[in-house]
Amino acid sequence: MRRRIALSALAGAALATAGIIPAVAAPPQNAAEDLPFRVDASNQAGWWNPIDEVDGIAYFAYNAPGPTAATHEVHIAARSQDGTWTDGCLHDGAGACVSFVDDNGHNQPSIVVDGEGTIHAFVSMHHEQWNYFRSETAGDVTSLVDATAQMPDQTATITYPITAHGADGDAWLLVRSGADDQRRRDGVLYHYDPTVGRWETETTIAAAVGYSFYPDDLQVDGDGRVHVLWEWGPWPADPARHLGSYAVYDPATGGIEDVAGTAVAGPVTPDSGGAVIWRDFGAEEDISSYTPALQTAKMALRGDRLVGITYRFVEKDATAYDVLYASWSRSGWSSEMLVDTSALGAGTATSATIDTTAHGSKVRVYAAVTTQVCGELRSQVVKIEQAEGRDGWSYETVGDARSGQQRLRAVTTDAGTDLLYLSAPNAAPAVLSYVAVPRSGPKTTGEDLVDIVAALRGDLGGTNLAVGAAVTASSQLRADTGPELAVDGICTDASRWISALDDPTPTIEISWPEAAALAEVRVRSGYSVDPGTSAVLRGFTVLIHTAQGWTDVGSYTANSDRLVRVDTAGLVADGVRLEIADPSASATDVARVFEIEAIAATG
Repeated sequence: MRRRIALSALAGAALATAGIIPAVAAPPQNAAEDLPFRVDASNQAGWWNPIDEVDGIAYFAYNAPGPTAATHEVHIAARSQDGTWTDGCLHDGAGACVSFVDDNGHNQPSIVVDGEGTIHAFVSMHHEQWNYFRSETAGDVTSLVDATAQMPDQTATITYPITAHGADGDAWLLVRSGADDQRRRDGVLYHYDPTVGRWETETTIAAAVGYSFYPDDLQVDGDGRVHVLWEWGPWPADPARHLGSYAVYDPATGGIEDVAGTAVAGPVTPDSGGAVIWRDFGAEEDISSYTPALQTAKMALRGDRLVGITYRFVEKDATAYDVLYASWSRSGWSSEMLVDTSALGAGTATSATIDTTAHGSKVRVYAAVTTQVCGELRSQVVKIEQAEGRDGWSYETVGDARSGQQRLRAVTTDAGTDLLYLSAPNAAPAVLSYVAVPRSGPKTTGEDLVDIVAALRGDLGGTNLAVGAAVTASSQLRADTGPELAVDGICTDASRWISALDDPTPTIEISWPEAAALAEVRVRSGYSVDPGTSAVLRGFTVLIHTAQGWTDVGSYTANSDRLVRVDTAGLVADGVRLEIADPSASATDVARVFEIEAIAATG
């Protein structure tokens, strides 16, 4: 049996001749190390496999800014064991960096490193022909060139490439391949043997007329058997999927089995029977229903055995997908809830990205929880862990809270450390992070998921004296944007004070009946459709009304923060006033205020 060769020397030689970023200190456990490269806002999908790890070297594939608007290049970055980063683009035949048109959520890269150290990249394919690149030097991310002509099935239309490598050094690829003339889109498996040096069509795993195959995950166990995870949607395509399915393909025999080891005829269909389907139709669900529905699933193996499947599911007529965990026993498939969005407060959801790993006695699930905060979507990646044989799951944050959704993938090193790929495409600017989460050391007690969401939401606590207070303003844009909306305790786009267009220096004034000591004033401004900060208050002064009159407690210019917290040092006051010199940096230059909060001092 072939074994994966050590790449340390090969990669070291490649790094010596490439442009490199010096090593950095290892980040604290669960902390994010941002890649020192520019990332494009189109780096938005978590269904594919943009990460691999070989001999301590982590490989990250990502979208970098392209030469023109709405385009991107695909780059691959390598992080050596000492923290040194190297980066390279994909090259055409003339040696230039190749660019692609943005297609957010679709045209994302997948990579795999084979046993000879060759890096394979499949990029920017959404129901289109192959885009395949391969490194000319082992482990060298600067040497990838177009090798599309070497792929089989040259006329096939390819979507959602998912990759995996085996212990013998072979590489595997799972895609959705169009067979639209027959009203279906199939799940096709490809195989690369480094000793042969070319990709070959292995088998069609699943296909059915009237259905579209959605790849979820691909893993190869120590015996060389290929574990395949997928969902079904109606042909030709749909954002909501159903009939979560799992099967094992044995290259030695060409046979397919379900989780119970029962042979299943291939290609698998939704009606194949056995224990292939781990999430069947529920009440009021069919292949075309928008809710209930699945979206995104990943599996964890231990040796040659499936440990469990984590997935996202939305209930009938709900708007947010929950995170669940499915496992198999002799009595059948069962699922348990890990993230119940309905229990976490209005505006809380999960990103369409999850992963799960198993090593030693622990199973981990990684998910991104999101919440709307005063027009801004925030996200936090959470590690959800369970020890084998024990009930209950622990929760712990991983990386940083970010503006916008985050996407993720995870791999486990031979030493048992989880390496996470965290993409925050809507942060300003977009960012890609590396996180190492070891499994050694004492088990943490974890956190309460409710508290994690509260921190993400920015629930800063305290008694807000301004809620329901008397309020006046110099102007308002419309009848439904009056100043009372800045003190109603609701932080949404539909509940904002917005000043009039002909009011260049608007003011708003709040008063409450009994003077009280104030800890701080919080000013929340902006607009959710503004991904940056042009809609926030730019220049303003905060005054509080004390026994001596109006007192200036803070002035701001060129502000770019949605939340401004003004320390009032315990002064006793019965009112707050904003004098706005620069309403915004947007073309519609008005003041947009979600809430003004006057927080009482305690103690």
